[in-house]
Amino acid sequence: MIIQEQGDHLVVIRQTDHAVLSGYFARELGNEVFARPEPLESFLLAATEHDNGWSEWELLPRIDPVTFVPYSFMSIPTQEHIDLYQRGIERVVKADRYAGLLVSMHCAGLYDRTRATMPGFSAKYVKSQEAPIVSDLLQRLRLQQLRLKVDLRGDSATKGFADEKWLQANAQRLEALDRLSLYFCLGALEATTIDAVPADYKGREVDWDLQPEGDNAATLEPYPFRRDPLEVSILVRRIPKRRYADHLDVQKALAQASFFALKFTLRAGGARTRANGAGI
Repeated sequence: MIIQEQGDHLVVIRQTDHAVLSGYFARELGNEVFARPEPLESFLLAATEHDNGWSEWELLPRIDPVTFVPYSFMSIPTQEHIDLYQRGIERVVKADRYAGLLVSMHCAGLYDRTRATMPGFSAKYVKSQEAPIVSDLLQRLRLQQLRLKVDLRGDSATKGFADEKWLQANAQRLEALDRLSLYFCLGALEATTIDAVPADYKGREVDWDLQPEGDNAATLEPYPFRRDPLEVSILVRRIPKRRYADHLDVQKALAQASFFALKFTLRAGGARTRANGAGI
């Protein structure tokens, strides 16, 4: 769950709706500069469903005993975070092994503290006493990923896409689209960079430069999408900013709040391209 503070209200965005926006960006990705993701359907599934483990939790959200507002995706207790992501990964694996592998890799990346300072990167805060359960999770994810890679490389339909460099490129693309979606969902639009985004499967990477334009608009350079501009909508609810008494109190407030759409426009920017490796 993503929470914005706006005056005397909280704007609440479900994690699953944030993922739907990531999936929308994935469907639009690809032009003369950026190669389309391959295998396409598997990548689209991973982008759209990478947070589906939140579904049950968001039906009955709980309050943070420190802030007395709903837990956010950053503040939720680590064990709950682990449980919901493992549930989501298993669902995706059952539907599509390649998509499941990408979601498993994405989950492991959420605990990469070396990337926590990156703007828009949703590294999970972990208390020192929680380190053992996180280490256990990462070990289980690595074993799962190894098994999935062996399966995919043994299948003629997926063998070509299971090369380590190809997988890493797709995992980096998924991360970039996740961060792009968070850029809009977090609300405070400001200039930022999403770095090392693969532009193809030959090792070419670029940094995405995001610049706010006012009136709920932003520019992106180099521009990776097939349509310009993109009109973006995010489903949100608004509840009073107050101290909630208990889980039921906030659940009632959310149940009574109507969904509405926040709309943004994303368009190609100017010549701010910074390429890593070969030029564009």
